This record gives sequence, C-alpha cells and structure tokens, in this order.
Amino acid sequence: MQINLNRTSREPLYRQLASNLQQRIRSGALPAGTRLPTVRQLAAQLGVTRLTVHSAYAELQSGGWIEATVGRGTFVAQQVASLLTPPEAELGREVTPAGMLADLLRTTQIPGLIGLGKADPAVEHFPIRHWQRALDMALSSGGPAMLNYTTAQGDLMLRSTLAELLRGRGLAAGPDEILITSGAMQGLALAADLLARPGDTVLVEQPTYLGLLQILSVRGLRAVGLPMDDEGLDVAALETILKTERPAFLYTIPTFQNPSGICLSPRRRTALLQLAAYHRLQIVEDDIYGRLGYEGQPPPALKGHDHEGLVVHIGSFSKDLMPGLRLGYVVTTPELARRFVAARQSQDMCSPLLTQRALNIFIEQGWFHAHLRRMLPHYRERRDALLRAMERFFPSGVYWTQPRGGFACWVTLPHGIPMRDLYLSAINRGVVIAPGLVFEANADPRPHLRLCFSAEPPERISEGVAILGSLLRERSLRQPMVAPAVSDYVPLV
Repeated sequence: MQINLNRTSREPLYRQLASNLQQRIRSGALPAGTRLPTVRQLAAQLGVTRLTVHSAYAELQSGGWIEATVGRGTFVAQQVASLLTPPEAELGREVTPAGMLADLLRTTQIPGLIGLGKADPAVEHFPIRHWQRALDMALSSGGPAMLNYTTAQGDLMLRSTLAELLRGRGLAAGPDEILITSGAMQGLALAADLLARPGDTVLVEQPTYLGLLQILSVRGLRAVGLPMDDEGLDVAALETILKTERPAFLYTIPTFQNPSGICLSPRRRTALLQLAAYHRLQIVEDDIYGRLGYEGQPPPALKGHDHEGLVVHIGSFSKDLMPGLRLGYVVTTPELARRFVAARQSQDMCSPLLTQRALNIFIEQGWFHAHLRRMLPHYRERRDALLRAMERFFPSGVYWTQPRGGFACWVTLPHGIPMRDLYLSAINRGVVIAPGLVFEANADPRPHLRLCFSAEPPERISEGVAILGSLLRERSLRQPMVAPAVSDYVPLV
C-alpha cells in the first residue's frame, strides 16, 4: 500500500494517515471487508511509530470506517457503504448560492474529503500559540471588562491599529471611518441594507462571490452581471449599462477576485473611479484577499484612490488569519460610517471585546505580519500544485485562470457537462468542488467550476485533481467535447 506522509506538515502524521486511508475507502480502492496491514507492518513500511498507526486506526474505528477483531486483524467495515451515502443524500439538493454555502460548510464536517471547493485558509498553519498569548495578554491587561459589551463601531484600540495597518493597502483612514464587523459578510449585508431598497439593481462582476448573491437575493435586489477578461471588470461594458440602468451600487473584488483570482488592471482602476465620479455611482469594494499576493506587491485598494467618497471598502481577517475570529471591517466616510454603526447596533450590538483586543495585540506584537510572511510561500506552492495538476490531468477543452493571488481558480468546461452530476460524483469519490453556476448573476450556457487550493497540501491537491480529471473524461465519452464558440467566450486567463 503506497502512502505518502508529509513530515514537514503541521498536521499530525496519524491524522494524515487516517485521512489517506479514509480517502482510499471513499474512492473504492479499499472496499468493505479489505484486510488492512497490522500496526507493526504499516509502521515499518511508513517508518513511523506504532503509536502513530494505532492512533490512525483508532480514529477510523471510532468513525465506523474500520473494524478490528482480536486474532483476525483489522478490516474495512462491512457497513462502510452507509457512511458514503449521506453526502449524496444531503448535498446538492439546492444548487443555488444559499444551498452551496450550506453545502460547503457541511462538507467541512465530513472527514477525509479533499476540499477544493471552499476558500479556506490552511487550518494546520493557524497561529494557535501566538493567538493564545494574545488572548492571555488581553485578559491580563483588561480583566473582567474584556468580557463586557463594547461600542457597536468597535474597540477604539483595534480601529486605531487597523487605520495604521490599512496604510499597507494604500488607505488613509482614521478610526472614525472604520467599523468592526462580524466578518466581511456582515459588512456586505449592511452595505446592501443601507445602499439599496427592494427591487433595486446591483451590478456585479460575472462571475462573482456567491455569498453576495445570496445577500442580494434575500433582500429582493436584482443582480446584473458585467463581463470580465484578463484585465478584470470590463469598464466599457459598465459604461454602456449605466446609460440605461440606475443601479444602487456596484460590487467588485478588484484584487484577486473570487472566484477567478484576477486583478483589475491599473488602467481600468483609473477608468472605473472616473466613471463612478461622473455617474455618482456607489462602489462596494471587497478586499478580503488583498494581502494574499504571490507575484510581487499586490495592487493598492481601490479605496486608496477614491477622492469622491464613493467607495465602501470591506475586508476581514478570515482568509489571511483565521475565519473563526469572525472579525471584519468597513471603511467609509464618517457620515456613512455613522449609518453603518446604527444599522449594526440593531443587529447584534457589537463584536466580542476580548477577540477585538486580542487581535489588536496580535497585530501590534508583529505576529500578524510574521504569519502572513510565513503563509504566502505555502499558498504559492499550493496554487502552483493546482495549476500543474490541471495541466497534467484535465482533458482538452478545459480552460482555467492563472491567479496571482487569492485562494481560487476559475475553470471553464466544455459545453454539456452535467454540473450537479459532476458535483455529486466528485463528492462520492472524496473530492469537494464548487459548481460555477452559483457564482453567476446571469445564466451562462458554459459550465464552470471554482477550484480552491488554499486548504489542502500539494499532494492532496494533485490527488483530487486527478480524480476530477477522470470524472471529466468519463463524461466527455458520453458527449462530444466542444470548445466554446469565439462569439460567446470571454477567456479569463
């Protein structure tokens, strides 16, 4: 049995071994009843301690994947088929932005899956030790007050530190222009509530972030997609639509766009701000991936060149630090900030003071920048692993972007690939992907995928893409692989 363990990874070896075996069981490579090597045999083969193998087997046994009988050995459980049916039964019922968000969160709780669908940071690299120190320091310095309420706008110490941090993104904002939120999602929801009314039109990039599409949908707002190419948002198309539409605002991810990874070019950034000033168009800038660049310095935020007060800048620490913090921020004019604060106060009062103060300490101690410097090479390696694997395993007629930052890659498939079938088949083979249609405001006849590379090590990325490539080849045999016509294809490369 060929098993590769990454001894440089922070993920314990026994968990790597358990995940590897579980993946083989999911794929059918180890069917029910298969006898597994003894603890002694597998430990000798892999060059690990017997405790490592024993711990992996114990974890699999507790989950019902394997069963051990004294005197007979260890076997893949006979009832393992029952463990493989819930994903198909529970997932893919609603292939919509809301349904896919729920699916992606649910798959995080299913062990052993190769996660190429969700744009998560690498959990094995979370800075637990320094975060624990920051929490201890916050409690020691603040005492019981750290467990009390704070203002709806957020802790002043954190807002002051963020004002300094955001200078690295080209923003000159004061603490009074910053609102602390429960992640970027709350900032986007507040923007939709304050800037639009039910029935209004909101312009978005095509494709765009599925979470924003869900926010617009539940508020009765109409999303209209604008085309993109390798320079980002097509500003000429925006100018054309502004002649007939009066949108409430434009939502854009100009830096390492999700799901494509593309950056809006400097030329178009200037043109977009000029066009917004002319039409008094409000812009909501999502900069959640702005610090995650792998090819030199990321471009500055759009808000940094906003001289008209038209850009609402939204960011968070969910991607470049840890999503469980649920800390984000909004940067806008002092006048609009006051409206954001009042709206936020009516929702959930405030973000936890202890978490805010710990984050302030984490940044001030230099641990945030150190973590970012340490993680960028890891994410670059994982991005390159995804690109190499697609080049190796995907059939002809498949195209993809070349992201210079962020966590995602946008993949265009030949016409006719049944996306729900592909999505469920991939899960049953142990791989999570995200169907492209949930990222699209306008119906697109071409099938797409969002593949994310941030959460998995290179070897598992390659394994997942190989499985996905085989599924695509199987489906290509059922129908001709037709490349998109030139007339309806805008390459995102």
